[in-house]
Amino acid sequence: MAQVRFAKVENLERLRESELQIWESLKEWLPDSFVSPNMDYIRRPEYLQNWQQMLQNREVIYLLAEEENEIIGLATGRVREDGVGMLGFLGVKKERRKGGAGSHLLNRFLEEAKKRNAHKVWLFTSPNLHHAIRLYVKTGFVPEGYMRRHSYGLDLIAYSKFLDE
Repeated sequence: MAQVRFAKVENLERLRESELQIWESLKEWLPDSFVSPNMDYIRRPEYLQNWQQMLQNREVIYLLAEEENEIIGLATGRVREDGVGMLGFLGVKKERRKGGAGSHLLNRFLEEAKKRNAHKVWLFTSPNLHHAIRLYVKTGFVPEGYMRRHSYGLDLIAYSKFLDE
């Protein structure tokens, strides 16, 4: 079973490699016009520099799921001081999906958001990511809006969950 913990600066290089593998596997469901720019950004040197700074920000939540010293998934986001959290990315390596790591990451993210006084967490996802949508809905997220041709022309659905319900 995957162990979920906070990411540390010394994990960033391995996390980048894991995130690139996750994004690569998303090409199965998402257009290259969305996936490639995200992968290009992750490969840039400033990506690691930005994360080094963000890990010191008290608003940021960066979690990793690990099995046998292999990073198999990650969840990133933040909680603003107004009590709203945003899950920016949640992903698990393709060969490790359906083993519970995604659920563990999401639940731990929600716990951490609540500890930081979040009353609500929101996210957006592609309507093509059926497995992700099932996970979010099973966890209590509800759709709040549909954004047509949004980021890189991709349709996205905004979901949210109140943490006090």
